[in-house]
Amino acid sequence: MRVIAATGMVAALLAGMLAFAGAGAASAQEPVLISEEVTTQEEAPEEESNCETVDLGLLDSTPGSQLTANGRWTTEDCDSRFRSNSDAHTYQFEIDATGRIRVDLNSSDADSYLYLLDAEGTRISENDDGGVGALDARVERELEAGVYLIEATTTAGRVRGPADFEVVVTLVDTCEPEALGILTPEQDIEVTGFWDPESCQSIFLTGHPSRYFVFTLPEGARVRVDLTSEIGDPVLIVAPIVALRSVVPGQVAHNDDAAGTRNSRIEQYFPADVYGIEATTFRTRDLQGPLVDFTLTLTIVEEEVQQNNPSLKIEEIDIPTEVVAGDPFPINYRVGNLGGDAFPDEESNAVLYAVGPRLFDRTGPLFSHLWPAGVAYHTNEETASTTSTTTPLVAPFSVTFYRTGPAWLFTAVLVEDGNEDEISFHGLWHDLMVLSGPTYDPVLVEVDGVVYSVSAALDEDVEDEDDEGTVVTTVVAVDDPEAEIDAETQVRARYAAGVRTQLLDGIFDRPEIAALPQAAEPNPVTVPSPQSDALLKTAAGRFAVVVNGSGLLEVLANGEAISPVAVEDLILSTADRVSETYASLAASWQSLLDQIESGGALSFADAFAVHSELAYAESILSPALVPSSIVSAARAAEQGWNDPEVRAMLAGLRLCNASPTALRDAYEAAGVENIDELIALDTEMRAASPVYGLLIDGALCASAAADATNFRFLERLELDDSEELRKLFESEPQPEPEEEPEPDPPIGLRVMARLGEDGRIEHGVELSSGFQILPERRYLPSETRVGMWYSTLDVELGGSSIGQIRARRLADGRIELGFRDFEGDNLIPDIAYLPADLDEGVWYRSSVIEVQRPPEPEEDEEEAE
Repeated sequence: MRVIAATGMVAALLAGMLAFAGAGAASAQEPVLISEEVTTQEEAPEEESNCETVDLGLLDSTPGSQLTANGRWTTEDCDSRFRSNSDAHTYQFEIDATGRIRVDLNSSDADSYLYLLDAEGTRISENDDGGVGALDARVERELEAGVYLIEATTTAGRVRGPADFEVVVTLVDTCEPEALGILTPEQDIEVTGFWDPESCQSIFLTGHPSRYFVFTLPEGARVRVDLTSEIGDPVLIVAPIVALRSVVPGQVAHNDDAAGTRNSRIEQYFPADVYGIEATTFRTRDLQGPLVDFTLTLTIVEEEVQQNNPSLKIEEIDIPTEVVAGDPFPINYRVGNLGGDAFPDEESNAVLYAVGPRLFDRTGPLFSHLWPAGVAYHTNEETASTTSTTTPLVAPFSVTFYRTGPAWLFTAVLVEDGNEDEISFHGLWHDLMVLSGPTYDPVLVEVDGVVYSVSAALDEDVEDEDDEGTVVTTVVAVDDPEAEIDAETQVRARYAAGVRTQLLDGIFDRPEIAALPQAAEPNPVTVPSPQSDALLKTAAGRFAVVVNGSGLLEVLANGEAISPVAVEDLILSTADRVSETYASLAASWQSLLDQIESGGALSFADAFAVHSELAYAESILSPALVPSSIVSAARAAEQGWNDPEVRAMLAGLRLCNASPTALRDAYEAAGVENIDELIALDTEMRAASPVYGLLIDGALCASAAADATNFRFLERLELDDSEELRKLFESEPQPEPEEEPEPDPPIGLRVMARLGEDGRIEHGVELSSGFQILPERRYLPSETRVGMWYSTLDVELGGSSIGQIRARRLADGRIELGFRDFEGDNLIPDIAYLPADLDEGVWYRSSVIEVQRPPEPEEDEEEAE
């Protein structure tokens, strides 16, 4: 969904509609709408050009009259006022009456760029690629009588060499609006038409093709205006033709992308008047197809019927004002049917969605039975009203921003009937700031016996908008605020502060922790590290003790079948050990919180212990409680495992596929002796009670995800590049399995290319690991024969050549990429073409191709001896 820039829109609407009404052109000094942004005119450069200005003379006042000039960019001409290292020629023309002027800059040899200026050199408008030819430029707008300047220049600078061009100034016929007649409740209005590159230019969006219409509304009414297109992207503007200078709010309306579609709709009350309609498109002429259809429909909506229709609205939203880049966060809301009726048919449905920069989430369709008149659903307590309720079908959205700086979210609900016709649409905007990391007030930490104050705050002094949202962390020694602090100490202090503010504060409110029960008798546990291997090693050793003491190994040794009840007893016994272990951890955490409350500092060692213990509680202890709760529910129910609620608990579980060797590996790491017997028993217990598999696999899968969680924790604190912390979180090295070596797989790579400032194309390859290789000779010259393949020097990996990159220019300006492997076979990726209009300095990539590995070079016999 796109929104036309709102700043200055009313002024632009008024100025444009005055011109539309034939009441005079917009002054060159008024704000003008260029492309999709409203801008004000730019002041002329301080240094005036001394280059010659060619006078084209007075343009005749007869429509179709032209002034023309031919020229040549030689690469030694005057510099452009606005584009560095670009030739420029300046022309002057005069008009003696207000009119619609079209200026074309055409060249078959260069990419033209056109500036229209007033007599003092102030920029009025500019264009690239808006002309008839693919790379020609065009500006078309209403101008008042006076003298105007044209700067004819190019986009590519002087590197493309000399080129011829033509300037044409034309007085264009005024686009007369088509009369649609009188709109009444009994008679709708519908008209079809087309946009093409020669259509009249939009009054409001420079360079966009448009059509104009007029209709009469004899009595004030609620009017719905729809502009639809099968392949276009319509934009709709409605305003009165007369008395424009006394416009009041509600008399001018515009719309793009109604209800999440590309079509446009305006529906509101209009007083009796004669109204003009501009039917234009979001795409400029150069991006528009040669012939794009549209349909314009005007209907009077009966107020009583409209008021009785169902009307779903987002009544309330709950979104944080600040989020951390990379962190998923919920969008909570309340949505209700505020209309006077239920949905018209069973197929009517609502779609809820949230959209923002580079993100989208949706829920639905949600059908009519959910939406009787007056109903409202909330997704959390903060959005609840006294009458709203909950349903699992209306749930919070979860979204993630990855770029820092200001951002926005639009939460909306769209209702359609069974024919997919819109019934209602409503949404709410929310602005927020995306931060590079968490912020927190000063906290005390201790590293190597020294106490430091650590704080993290948003940097308010950034100069580059790309740096907006940057969080700066400050570490100060409490006893000597001016003391210099070495990098290693700063890392440790920042880590301890991160654990204190992000983990320890509110630790008992974390969902996985709040659900854990505390036993009366604690059972202490030592967790050496939060990394996954350490968690599994600790858990496996303690679980082996429980299993060895259950008596089930003896049953298995006797050749007897394992009882499901005995397996259930083991699950409940494990849950008891979980509550005992958690009681010990909770007591340790509470002691640290009490110490902090008394003004104490959190040491680095204690911070690492808290991090490790929390990972163990959330990855090992919490998953182990789920199976025990199901066993307890089944034993309490009259129907046992056939009870509907118990079966629903089982059906609602998320199953994971743990590695088949993960349990054995964990036992081996813990030094357990009877591993084979325990693995054999594990197989039988899974067969006897599927819930047992949930106990084991839940812990295995949760702990496997711990390493990614740890990395994200360090990444949020911007400590992920610390070698010391990485060592603390690294998994223990595993012995290499003694297996027969498999043949080396092929090399997966992408061909890369980017446009340089000098017009050459630089090439390289990127391996699946992200490693990039740039061969020595890798540039495709800016002037090469069309259709001829050019090759780089060898792409070397591990001292051996894996092949050469190939590229050729095509007649349409695109570049085709390929690769020749070391055996001479030519490989063409599925995605092999670079567009003709490459962005300078940006790497483009082909799709993945697989290249055979070259044979290992044979060792020289003499050297071997």
